[in-house]
Amino acid sequence: MSRTRPLHRGLALLAALTLVAAACGSDEGSSSGGSSAGDGVLRTAFYADMQVPDPDIFYEVEGSQVITGVYDGLVRYVDDGSTTIEGALAESYEVSDDELTYTFTLRDGATFHDGTTVDSAAAQFSFERRTTVNSAPAYMLADVDHYETPDASTFVVVLTQPVAAFLDYMASPYGPKLVSPALVEANEVDGDSAQEWMQTHDAGSGPFTISEFSLGQQYVLDRYDDYWAGTPGYEQVVISIIPDAATQQVQLEGGDLDIVHQQPIATIESFRDRDGYQVVGFPVVQKTFLHVNEHTGPFQDKALRQALGAAIDRESIVEDVYQGVAEVSTQIYPKGMIDESLALDEYDYDPSSLEGLVAGLDSGDRSITLTYAIGSINDQRIAETLQKTLSDVGLDVTIDPKTTSQIFDMVNQDPTTLPDLLLETANPDAAHPDTWIRIFMRTGGALNYLQASTPEADAEMDRGLHLTDDAAVAEAYGNAGDLIHEDATFITIDDIVDTFIASDSVSGITHSLPMPFTIRLDKVEPAG
Repeated sequence: MSRTRPLHRGLALLAALTLVAAACGSDEGSSSGGSSAGDGVLRTAFYADMQVPDPDIFYEVEGSQVITGVYDGLVRYVDDGSTTIEGALAESYEVSDDELTYTFTLRDGATFHDGTTVDSAAAQFSFERRTTVNSAPAYMLADVDHYETPDASTFVVVLTQPVAAFLDYMASPYGPKLVSPALVEANEVDGDSAQEWMQTHDAGSGPFTISEFSLGQQYVLDRYDDYWAGTPGYEQVVISIIPDAATQQVQLEGGDLDIVHQQPIATIESFRDRDGYQVVGFPVVQKTFLHVNEHTGPFQDKALRQALGAAIDRESIVEDVYQGVAEVSTQIYPKGMIDESLALDEYDYDPSSLEGLVAGLDSGDRSITLTYAIGSINDQRIAETLQKTLSDVGLDVTIDPKTTSQIFDMVNQDPTTLPDLLLETANPDAAHPDTWIRIFMRTGGALNYLQASTPEADAEMDRGLHLTDDAAVAEAYGNAGDLIHEDATFITIDDIVDTFIASDSVSGITHSLPMPFTIRLDKVEPAG
């Protein structure tokens, strides 16, 4: 039995995102550069090194291409743009009526890269390793009471209380992945659960295995021919570390790369109708939004925060900055996570209200600081647009970009010393709304950088996480979003389209909704 929740699972393909839409490519043959895809090698690039490729430590965006290509979980999201969950190493699962017991039936014939069998003992070992390592993703198992392994093909997880997001945790790219007990135990040093060894090696069961992990240079993944879902289309995947977008473009044109992502909008547009290439866009749970500081400056006043929301011309931002690879935000949550009628974050564009309120401020209260992460070209352009918008209504706006590490540290600082506005483009851990609102918008949330607090919303998301009635869960998260919208400590701007440029020698490019910058390596193959 595979239980579903109308709240988020099984939502229709996000056709409204014209995008898959933008998945348009040329049908004509390559006329420039050529491609190396004919040698059985798929070549792509990262802008920077990922964290270590240990699935129980990994907790960032870009490296999910490696993690999901090397490891499997029990379940995963379908690659059709929906939030539907399907079996992976578990061919099926059942959930008890009280939603405390999850019974996974493991598929026959799945093996780890060392040839050992994927069975229930390995599943329990893997889940326990995550808790032992106790890094950031360990929170997904915090409500586990115990595990049961009644036979080799049955793995049972028993919770202490219902967790509405539990299956989404299991399907998340950051969720528990199964590891080979034999490999971990053989490479363990001083009780480290093989953490040092797994900085450059893997113990997975996925379609590829790590053969080289050279920081600052490249990662090489070799095909695992005994993969349970069938032999992957490429013999090898080479991921080069190339920090410059222009260099990536040149290498794509020269045939040294086959697929790139996170390219500037102008580059994407230049390839859209170009012979020999394809531009493919997918819906993804990734949103651009403002954190608004309620602890200092003029936005301590809720009326000013609300007027700020109405003063932002979202349609112009989407048109001018994204040129078709984003949509105007209408909800607190990323598009596709919750029914489109819930948690609305819509404003009628009208800068006059903010202008009137700013006119009533003392001159010293009109100076504000707007921050974004260094290196984000689109966020920089949006910040510059917002600077002009807010200057036009009488605010004196200083843009102060920060490094990602500086932004992460804001949760540890006095909020009265932090910027008035922080612009961010981010993604949740999974497709469940709790993995967005709790992390970014809950009081004390791990990524609630400007430390906003809406206690009533906290109560609603806490209530929703432990409910078992689908309608009640949806209502709770909808209420939490409504309260955040009313408080206006977070103001959403747009929903991103995950866009890739590839040689037309590559086919089978597919993507799962909660996995930015990531394609399914088990499905991609040389064209023809």
